[in-house]
Amino acid sequence: VALSVGNNTKFTPPDGSAAAALAWDAGAADADAGAGAVVAFVRAVGSGEVAPYVRSAAAPEPQGGAVVELVGDSHAAAVGDAERDVLVQYYSPDCGHCRKLAPVWSRVAETLSESEGGEVVVAQMDMSANDALGFEPEGFPTLIFYPRTAKQGIEYDGSRDEHDIVQFVKDVRAGKPHIGGLPDLAESEVEGAKVEL
Repeated sequence: VALSVGNNTKFTPPDGSAAAALAWDAGAADADAGAGAVVAFVRAVGSGEVAPYVRSAAAPEPQGGAVVELVGDSHAAAVGDAERDVLVQYYSPDCGHCRKLAPVWSRVAETLSESEGGEVVVAQMDMSANDALGFEPEGFPTLIFYPRTAKQGIEYDGSRDEHDIVQFVKDVRAGKPHIGGLPDLAESEVEGAKVEL
């Protein structure tokens, strides 16, 4: 039995007591006991007595490349590191767009490790085998930058081009107020605007 709340946060009973609730038969004598276990579990989650469950693959051996592989158990510490900026690609191995981004992502990691003096960690996380507590991507790949100054993360929604991704990171680190996409225009600017290609 598991209880899932918003933002990919899941809870499981620590002792399996609510697991019995799935097995109870409506006509069984212990049906009230099973239902009671579920109610007690939900109340424990609501009061903060039960820690969230995080699905995690085994921690990988350190690899030689510039991209760090995160797992569910290491994700929160990595993105919450107050000493470093962290750029994460959340991916699925079955995603064609993710496979196409893989060589670009490696080059982004190499470029940022050279140009930003090791202050930017470029990582990736396989979401088919891991959970990121409190976060569920809407699609893959999802790129989120966690700068030291904004650990809630800033989603990158530009092109999947090495130059654009690197520039996004540099812009955020420089504190530029507008990042990616088109700037918001005032209504008066929209009426008189003309697009030239």
